[in-house]
Amino acid sequence: RKYTRTQRPAVWLKDYVTPCKPRGDCLYSLADYISYDHLSDHYQCYLSSFSAHIEPRHFQEAIQDDRWINAMQQEIQALEENKTWEVVDLPPGKQTIGSK
Repeated sequence: RKYTRTQRPAVWLKDYVTPCKPRGDCLYSLADYISYDHLSDHYQCYLSSFSAHIEPRHFQEAIQDDRWINAMQQEIQALEENKTWEVVDLPPGKQTIGSK
């Protein structure tokens, strides 16, 4: 049985920019109709700076990008200023858990 329910992004993501996942069932992909081959290499490079943003999937990737380091520092600073959280030492014998 084929799944027929229309898939939509989660409601809580409406206020965020999220990466689009390529869908294999797209009948009329823009890539089939648009080509940048006729543009100069310089202009192709210029255009790619707008569309080549790739969001890191892991912390190790994020800490290699100054923009992400800055964003993480600002986020932590805002949490501390709002007294939303505080950073404390891990109790002896306890291990950290992962988060998303």
